[in-house]
Amino acid sequence: MSFMQSLSLLNIAPTLAEFFGIPLNTRVRPIERILKFMYARNPQVVVLIVIDSLDFQVYLDFTDELEVLHELVKQDGLLFECETVSSHTTPAIASILTGLRPESHKIRTSEDVGKSKINSILEILDDAGKPTAAVLETDGTKPLLGRVSYVFSVDDREDIVEYDALIKTHTISVLNHQREVRFVFSHLRAIDRFAHRNGDLRVAAKITNENMKAIAKAVGERNGMMFICGDHEAHLKEREASHGKMTVPLIVCCP
Repeated sequence: MSFMQSLSLLNIAPTLAEFFGIPLNTRVRPIERILKFMYARNPQVVVLIVIDSLDFQVYLDFTDELEVLHELVKQDGLLFECETVSSHTTPAIASILTGLRPESHKIRTSEDVGKSKINSILEILDDAGKPTAAVLETDGTKPLLGRVSYVFSVDDREDIVEYDALIKTHTISVLNHQREVRFVFSHLRAIDRFAHRNGDLRVAAKITNENMKAIAKAVGERNGMMFICGDHEAHLKEREASHGKMTVPLIVCCP
């Protein structure tokens, strides 16, 4: 089911915070339609997957290759079109996890995460006794060590297919073995890498689709819920002249 109301990636963290009953220092409101969806289903675990460079146009252009995402929407899922807040990954993800604009959280690099006094929903939930897990690139995990219950790092590498496969494997491992975890954050990067190197996005979309299919299966087995979104527009040459607001999909579903 699609809802093309005016939303931003900033709405994600406040929505999760409201559902989990924790405070979040942001003026952005939660998405009521998602909250009703969550309360009605009461998931045991919520998994937030950020698919790097999955903008709304990529989502539409590669319907066949991203079959799993479209099927999750068709199977009683929710689809929203959200405005981006940054064209770069780290500040965008920081905004997704804090509900704050980049000029407020001032997190532009992984090093800034360690220096920042602003806690994301990962740390706030963990401090509230609701264990969380993060699965992402090694530099991004270092500032989270000791701040969240489970941190799974994957070293950056030339083989982005192998990289995303490891992200998938660790995410599924958390779901299968750390049963007390209530919230998991993971970050897939194949589409972004292919876009930056003018690679075949159909191949990247298919790789992403297979990883998402496996993760969705594991989430379903835990009676969990998924939040799936992009972080910023795909950096493609044919879009360099575009100056309009870029949007990304946000999918909320129970596999």
